[in-house]
Amino acid sequence: MRLTQCKGVPVLALLVVLGGCADAVSRTVAPPATKDITAAPEAQPVTEERASLTEIARLIAQSMDNEPARQHLKRDMRAAPFREHKLELSSYLTSKDGRALLDRMSALGGGEQRVLGTLSKIRPLEFYVPVASQRETWTGKADVLVVSQLDESEPIVSFDERGQAVSLDKKTPPSQPVLSIVPVETNFRAPMPAATSRNARDLNGEAIGTLEPLRVKTSNMVACDETCTGGGSAGGTTAISPGLYLEFSRILDMKEPWFRGDPEIEVHIQGPTSTAAPSYGDDRSCSGEHAGDYRKVFDQNDAFWEGRVMLYSEAEVVAFTNQFKDGFHVLFWEDDNDTCTLKLDTNTLVGVLQSTASATGTVALKVLPTANWGLVAAAFIGTFFSSAGPWLLTNDDFLGVAVEQTAAGYSYPGNTHVLMDGRTLNGRATIIYHH
Repeated sequence: MRLTQCKGVPVLALLVVLGGCADAVSRTVAPPATKDITAAPEAQPVTEERASLTEIARLIAQSMDNEPARQHLKRDMRAAPFREHKLELSSYLTSKDGRALLDRMSALGGGEQRVLGTLSKIRPLEFYVPVASQRETWTGKADVLVVSQLDESEPIVSFDERGQAVSLDKKTPPSQPVLSIVPVETNFRAPMPAATSRNARDLNGEAIGTLEPLRVKTSNMVACDETCTGGGSAGGTTAISPGLYLEFSRILDMKEPWFRGDPEIEVHIQGPTSTAAPSYGDDRSCSGEHAGDYRKVFDQNDAFWEGRVMLYSEAEVVAFTNQFKDGFHVLFWEDDNDTCTLKLDTNTLVGVLQSTASATGTVALKVLPTANWGLVAAAFIGTFFSSAGPWLLTNDDFLGVAVEQTAAGYSYPGNTHVLMDGRTLNGRATIIYHH
């Protein structure tokens, strides 16, 4: 983490300035308080889909009251070629490997046809052990819980191995290992390659573990620093393609509850796409774990990330600058839905950006096509995502817009920007234009 002693901090009339180098915890807003959620009854109406998921979760929990069944499932999860060893539930249950679990569920739930019929009423689901410490220590022993949730605004529903409803806290995982069933966030069409991945912290094969990419120090692949942390490329010896880069990210609230596993952090460049509608903003680029451009791939799984990942190429910057003068947004998201495809409440986002702009005077960045290609603050605020509508199942979580730190009244040595969620500080970043 690039931190040194703080220098003088500018004072803005709109903000109270904090003097310390550490993350300004007192300037953040704590997540809304949540009470312990019991599995039943639910306060809101229970839809057919929610009732079906509750039944599937109960049957899986009851099926875990058997040592061979637990060991079989642990083995199959460990073999799943994804970082958190997720299984796509429907595909797994109807596969050869999932037959053992389906048979147990069918015996408990009135037959295979009834179980699969219930499952068909639910959107695609993923099934895994979301808490890393549990995934890396559970050896298939008893006392397993199963938790499920559809939309993040809903209560969680949980069962023990007897099929009894249990109360779990949304904020803190229990000590017992938990199997989670939630809507799919993973791209199951893109498994991690066996040749360039290794399973880590799996108790020599006794636990599930966590699948990690191998870090290779070669000039034609990914250049790493000494620790090779974070993904992307970090400060190596290879030539850097010109463009806008993220080199450090610290997020205070990642807005991903424990039972949904690792967050899906993405950074989106958003701005106008047509000179006929210069105030309309939409996605122009996306960087994240499953970005389509290999230069924009990075994987942030905890509060800190350091490396070098492209956000906007020089060609993209030039094309944008030739058309538009008011800059673009660099927005950080926790994407719960289709990768690099945001689903959100349009009006809510615009209101958040306007709140930030009123406090800092800027919510956009602009690259000046001069000799030194300077990166400066700008003033674009657009309306977003005109296609948003009632078809949305969930909202993705907005983490913050990158604002030049001096404009927001902060000074983090080594960093260039802070992440503002409205008027709330939610992190800091280093964003640099290399030319």
